[in-house]
Amino acid sequence: MGKLSGKRITLAITSDLQNVPLIGQAVERFCSLIPLSDVESHRIALCVVEAVNNAILHAYGNEAGHEVEVLFWQYPDHLTLQICDTGMAMDPKHLKPQAASPFDFDPCRLSSIPEGGLGLAIIKATMDDVTYTTCEGKNILTLTRFFGPCQAKDGPLKG
Repeated sequence: MGKLSGKRITLAITSDLQNVPLIGQAVERFCSLIPLSDVESHRIALCVVEAVNNAILHAYGNEAGHEVEVLFWQYPDHLTLQICDTGMAMDPKHLKPQAASPFDFDPCRLSSIPEGGLGLAIIKATMDDVTYTTCEGKNILTLTRFFGPCQAKDGPLKG
């Protein structure tokens, strides 16, 4: 992992789902201090909440007593967030582009609504870059969002 610079804040919680809203509120507040709309700040916080939930539920098997770290870097034209855990690594195939979007379903047919994968789909649709690495037992999901006037990502989930 390359060395990151910029303004950095590190948050850590234990792997209890009741702690996750604290992370979401903090990230949304940090985002409100940079040139992002309230909607954009909320969407980025939602991505982090989804990632932290995934770390607790999947990496740690919803077992309490483990740590999930969220690192927040602010740069002049983008922000980078890292969600770190030491649990079971995610299968990298989950980040590869899928032939069909999990958002493509018939809302009138309950059987067509996907049971999982929407969290990662929301993350990939909202963030400009999403990478996942495992190094020396530490899993790191890195989310990058540009906010310069020419670099903002457009799409249905954008503000």
